[in-house]
Parts: sequence; C-alpha cells; structure tokens
Amino acid sequence: MMIHCKSCHSLYRLDSRVIKPTGSKVKCSNCGEIFEVLKPHAVEKRKDRRVKTQNLISYFSIDEAGKIISHGLGIAMDISKGGILLQTPDAIQSNLIILAATDRKNNLFEVKGELAYSERTFFGTFFSGIKFIESNERVQKFIVNLIKEYNSHGHNLYIRCHNENPPAIPPDAI
Repeated sequence: MMIHCKSCHSLYRLDSRVIKPTGSKVKCSNCGEIFEVLKPHAVEKRKDRRVKTQNLISYFSIDEAGKIISHGLGIAMDISKGGILLQTPDAIQSNLIILAATDRKNNLFEVKGELAYSERTFFGTFFSGIKFIESNERVQKFIVNLIKEYNSHGHNLYIRCHNENPPAIPPDAI
C-alpha cells in the first residue's frame, strides 16, 4: 500500500501485512515525523457500494442555529446510498452540511448531511466523507439526479440510469 507523511508529504510503499490490527506508528525517513498508519480495511467505513462520479457540488456549512458559516464548491468523487466523498480546496467548517447541485435544466436538488471525516490529501486539497441524514426518498432522488447528470456528459461508462418514472437507482449501483 502507498502511504504519505502527514508533514512533508513524502510517499512510501508499505507492506500492509506489517501493520498491527490497531494501527502502527511509522517514522518518515525524510523529515523524521512519526505518524500512525491503519490497515486499509480499518479505514473503510462505508457499508454501501460506491459509484464513481465527478459532479460539481456546492456545499454550505451550517451552525447549530441554522446559519450558514461557510460555503464552497467541491467535486463529488463517489456516492453511495449512505453518503458521498467530496473533494474540496478547503476544509469543511461544520458537522452539518447542505449539498446542492443543478441539472442541465437548472433544476436545483439538495440533501442534508453530516461530516463523517475530513482528511488533507497529498495535493493540499481535502477529502471529506459526508453521511446523508435525510429521508431515504430524498437521498435516492439526490443520488439519481447526480448520476443522471454525470451520465448525460458521457463520463461514467459502468453505471447506467434508465429514465423511469419515478426515477430509480439500478440495484447494482448501490
């Protein structure tokens, strides 16, 4: 597996068999930073199948009073029935998030979520795992719209959404 130093971002290949089940500490030979590495299966927290995508998503961080405290644009890297992986240039500011996107006809679709984790990438961007907290029907509508929009641009070859009324996600997609 590939790992990178959290401090200087040096890349290393590490045999995952030498990592303890609870994680292991490693030392960067470049800068001397000591950081923890987890086994790949210990990092995976999603239980639903992911669908790769690259939609542009607006996000709004909301405080406890319901006030917007920050907003920005990100790229939906993948999506599942339970959540979405969003790549953003900046860290997301709060746990409560509203995700919004538009389709070709400028129809807005949105869903609420909560920040499950946020991690700085090797390139200085952030990967944020967002867990959906809306009703299943609203989440399904958001996912279908996102996948349809992505497919309309011809980018996603391994997932197909059929124009059904009401929209449905193919069983193998999630």
